[in-house]
Amino acid sequence: MSIIRMINDLTRRGLTAARVGETKQAHRLLSEATRKHPDDIDAWLGLAGVVDDLKEKEWCFKEALAIAPDNQEAQTGLALIQEKLTHRQPKDGETLYCYRHPERETSLRCNRCNKPICAKCAKQTPVGFRCPECIREQEDKYYTGTNSDYLVAGTVSFPLAFFAVALFTQLFGSFGFFGLLFAFLGTPFVTGVIAEAVRWAVSKRRSRYLGHVVAGCIIVAGLPFILIPLIPLIFNPFAAIVPSIFVFFGATTVLARLR
Repeated sequence: MSIIRMINDLTRRGLTAARVGETKQAHRLLSEATRKHPDDIDAWLGLAGVVDDLKEKEWCFKEALAIAPDNQEAQTGLALIQEKLTHRQPKDGETLYCYRHPERETSLRCNRCNKPICAKCAKQTPVGFRCPECIREQEDKYYTGTNSDYLVAGTVSFPLAFFAVALFTQLFGSFGFFGLLFAFLGTPFVTGVIAEAVRWAVSKRRSRYLGHVVAGCIIVAGLPFILIPLIPLIFNPFAAIVPSIFVFFGATTVLARLR
C-alpha cells in the first residue's frame, strides 16, 4: 500500500467513524492523517467536526484554509467558531488565573485552546501566544522517530564517544595549555561527526529526545576519564580537564545538532 493510499484510507475511515458517531475513533484516525499528511484538507475539516474545544476547531479550520483559502466550508466554519469565541470572552472585571499556576493572575490566553496562561507559560509564536501543551502538540507532528531510534542512537554514539574522549585525553592531556586549546577547538567538530553518524543511522528521523540520548552517552563515556585522575592515589586534576572539555562542549554540540 502506497503512502498516499494509506493516508487517504485513514481519512476515509476517520470520516466514516464520525458519521456513525464514533467520535473518539474518528479523532484518533483524523489526527493521525493530519500528522502524516498536513496538506490533506478533508482530514482537517473532518477533525474540526469531532474536536470539542472551540480553539481546536478554529485551529483546524485555519489549517484547512492555509491549504485552500477559497474553501467555503472552512470559511463558514471558521467564521462561526470565531463568533462563538468572541461571545465567550471574559466580562469586564473578571479575573483570570493561569491554568498551570492557579495563584497567578493573568490577562493572556492561549490562542489555540483559549486557556488562561501567565507570562511565564506563554510562548510567543508567529500567530500569537500559546501554552506549552499546544506548542508540544504542534511540535509532535515533526517528530517521526520511534523508540527504537533511541536504542540505535545509543548503540552508535557511545562507542564513538568513548573512543573519541580516550583519543583526546591521550593526545592532548599532557600538552598543557595548547592541549586544552586543541581539545576546545576539536570537540565541536568530532562530536558534530558523531551527531551526523546518529542522524544517518536513524535515517534522518527526528525524535524529541534524540539529542539528549546522545549527550547522555557522551557524558557517560567521558566520566571514567574525568574521575580516574581524581582518585586520591592518582590525583592529577589537570588530566581531568581535557575529558571535561570534551564532555561539556560535546554534549552541548549534539543537543544543538539533533534538535
